[in-house]
Amino acid sequence: MPALRNGDRLLVIEPRLYKDDNTRMFVGVVEDYDQFSIRLRGYPFHLNPYEISGSERHGEERVRLLSLSAGYIIYLLPDDLDVSKLMLRRSPKSLMLTEGDNLSLDLSEWLTRT
Repeated sequence: MPALRNGDRLLVIEPRLYKDDNTRMFVGVVEDYDQFSIRLRGYPFHLNPYEISGSERHGEERVRLLSLSAGYIIYLLPDDLDVSKLMLRRSPKSLMLTEGDNLSLDLSEWLTRT
């Protein structure tokens, strides 16, 4: 049984390359995959390290190709999730990925520490 299937919902967290880089996340639905890459359709999120509270909305829908050897952190999300309704809510000490009552995922470990 493969680890991924078409239609799976994923949260992808990109590795930061520099200290002041924004934390970049992508939430999407798997359109296709092979042993080396994943094709996702979804929405990007960028966390500015200098903002400490509020709600982050995604940009426009896009397609992203991810290499499985690039060091991404990948979370598998519930199948009934509507990725177009996801939001990041944060305060100085917490970061939550939410979609109403359907999902509330604590991502506080990805907040920038100063």
